[in-house]
Amino acid sequence: MSQLTPRHAHHGGGDSSSGVSGGGAAAAAAAISHWGTNPPPRRSSPRSSPRGGVGVGGGHHGALFNARGRRPTSDKRSRSRLSLLAFAVLFWAFGPFAHKVIQGFNKVYMRAWFNPVERPYPCQPTSLAPRTLVDNRPLPSLLAADTTNLPGLRPKKFKVGLISLCDDGVESICAASTANKQAYADIHGYDLIVDEDIVDKSRPTSWSKLLAMRKYLPDYDFLLYVDIDTIIMSPERKLEDIVDYEYDQMLAADTNGVNCGVWMIRNTPWALWFIDEMWSQEQFIAPKSWNMLFKYEQRAFHYLYQSAIWRRVVQGEQYPKANSVRARTKVVNACVFNSQPSFFVKGDLLVHLAGLKGFVKCMWFRRYYREARENMRAMGPISADADLEGPSIWRCMTHRT
Repeated sequence: MSQLTPRHAHHGGGDSSSGVSGGGAAAAAAAISHWGTNPPPRRSSPRSSPRGGVGVGGGHHGALFNARGRRPTSDKRSRSRLSLLAFAVLFWAFGPFAHKVIQGFNKVYMRAWFNPVERPYPCQPTSLAPRTLVDNRPLPSLLAADTTNLPGLRPKKFKVGLISLCDDGVESICAASTANKQAYADIHGYDLIVDEDIVDKSRPTSWSKLLAMRKYLPDYDFLLYVDIDTIIMSPERKLEDIVDYEYDQMLAADTNGVNCGVWMIRNTPWALWFIDEMWSQEQFIAPKSWNMLFKYEQRAFHYLYQSAIWRRVVQGEQYPKANSVRARTKVVNACVFNSQPSFFVKGDLLVHLAGLKGFVKCMWFRRYYREARENMRAMGPISADADLEGPSIWRCMTHRT
């Protein structure tokens, strides 16, 4: 019997599952004996052939094409989609954190390198802000300054209070920051006021500093308001050396002009009126628009003061009594009591972590608080409630700042 060719073996039967028809067992056996253990080459089908044709060996090359061509393209697309999805998830999870890290690096280092603030060495308690930052010249288009009854007499007994605010948005640093200020107040006999019940929840918390100052100012000669993200670094410095009795209020200036995150105000009728006037600026409570500089109550202050940056960017109607606000406000160098990390130098009264956010702010707070705590201890014994540990890394990670 002649041997079957591969083609005959392929078509030897009608049963596609076994390849054997009734009475075709001998042909199948012969085919097996011919091919041994190696199966015969398969003919490509129209579905698997790259061009839909049939030819000898075409099925073999077509399968290779599919294995190296179409299928990998589909797999590549699937991998691309998965990669994009993974990137989107990572960006959603870590994007805000990365933004805060970059923002913090800019505010701490880049400003110091590329936009330094002029300051004296050493910083004197009476140092004025650089002329490039001071904006207190009379504005000719507005009412003349009212300088009647300007304060000038030194009180017989200097009574000063420190005041700050906490809310659930700064829970990671609130206790330690309060302890830092309590230690400083204890050293010099000042009162520390932290009134959490006075916060008006209809506005951002920062606005409520005005309510607290208005409530407690009548009981003191001066109040020094300090944001909770400040750390007093030089406890030997006294507020008596900073105050100027010729003005109703004192603020420091940074590259954006006056900053009321640290604000010393004297108990005078005009100062009490000014606090009420700031609180009444309800048009600045709304969310920030494209040309609305600053946040919260700082908008109201810059409007009432009519700072250069406010007039240049926001424009609009000018506050008619701005010249009086300018004449009654002393603008000191930031090194006096509002140093930010980009220009803080050892010996400055405090450091203000303005602009830093979240975990980044909390970690910088830890760094400065450890040093400040040692400085407080060097001044003498500290009460238990003023000698707290700083926030842990875990607290910085799990609590808001």
